[in-house]
Amino acid sequence: MSAEKILRGHDLFRSLGLEKTFEIKGYSSVKKYQAGEIIFGLNDYANHVYMLMNGSVDLQLPSQHHDYSLSITKIEQGELFGLSPLLGSERYTASAQCMEDSELLLIEAKPFQDVLNDNCIIGMSIMRKVAHIYFNRYMNVLKNLQEIAGQISLIQ
Repeated sequence: MSAEKILRGHDLFRSLGLEKTFEIKGYSSVKKYQAGEIIFGLNDYANHVYMLMNGSVDLQLPSQHHDYSLSITKIEQGELFGLSPLLGSERYTASAQCMEDSELLLIEAKPFQDVLNDNCIIGMSIMRKVAHIYFNRYMNVLKNLQEIAGQISLIQ
C-alpha cells in the first residue's frame, strides 16, 4: 500500500485534507525491518514519527543496565509511535523493537511539526489524538506495574 493511501485512510491524517496529505507524503518513506531489529532506542534522536503498516512492534522501557525491559505496549497495525518529537522532545523516551518482520511508514518529524504549527485547528485536533495515544499507553504502563507489584507481594 502506498504512503499516500495510508495517510489518507488514517483517522489522524483525515483532517489534514488532500493538499497537506500530499505534502506529508513528500517527506515520508516506507521501510522494512527484520524481526529483532531495533527501530529506535531510548534517548536516540527523535527524527521520525512511525506508523506500523505490517508486522509487530513492541515499545519498551529498558533498565539502566539493559538487562531487562518493561513492555509499554504492543503497537497495532495502523498505529503511530515514536511521537516524542511532536511533543517537543528531541529524543525518544522509550525503545521500539520489531517482534517479527515489519513494514513501517516513516514521517520526518520536523516538517510534520511545521504543518501542525502552521494550521492551529488541524494541529490541535492531531495533538489531541496524540495525547489520547499517550494516555492509553500510560494506563497500560500502570497496569503492567500493578501486575509486577502484585507478583512481588506474592513472593514476599
